[in-house]
Amino acid sequence: MSQLFEMDNYVIRTKLLRIFGGAFYFEDLEGNVVAYSKQKRFKLKEDIVLYTDESCTVPLVQIKARSVFDIATTYDIFSPKDGTNLGSAKRQALMSILKDSWVINDPAGNPYATFVEDSIAILRRFIPFIPAKYHFEVAGQPEILMQQRFNPLIKRTQVSIPPGHPLDRRVIAAVALLSSAIEGRQG
Repeated sequence: MSQLFEMDNYVIRTKLLRIFGGAFYFEDLEGNVVAYSKQKRFKLKEDIVLYTDESCTVPLVQIKARSVFDIATTYDIFSPKDGTNLGSAKRQALMSILKDSWVINDPAGNPYATFVEDSIAILRRFIPFIPAKYHFEVAGQPEILMQQRFNPLIKRTQVSIPPGHPLDRRVIAAVALLSSAIEGRQG
């Protein structure tokens, strides 16, 4: 099990203004890289892998889009180690115009959580200096928070998970990465 999946707090660091794709560094609160992903620009169908580090030799989680159209597609989340289906995330197209909204499904396709933006997405898309805020909701559980800290050159997003939260840490990391990758493509 990766160190990332045992942490209650971590930061996703993304360099802004990358022309040929994105690089996502998952760091502990001291700034040590605990996972890494890179995204190719101009890719028609998303296939994103989160690795242990920049060598990209040990995959932790894989995210695959079911279709080319990203506005309302479903993204399957897998463990690349053994191909285990961890669930999926489906973007809610109409709701996401104002606020990004996702439904998180278990491996059988049953919804059990949501990932919702607390800031106003449409405003953020026109004014990129407004930091985004999100939360995961699972019935009867405290919220998992994801909040950006503004910096004009480097975007930092802190993920805070209540200790002992039952949502699979691999799914949390995958949805956080997916959200960051899609947001970077829109910006």
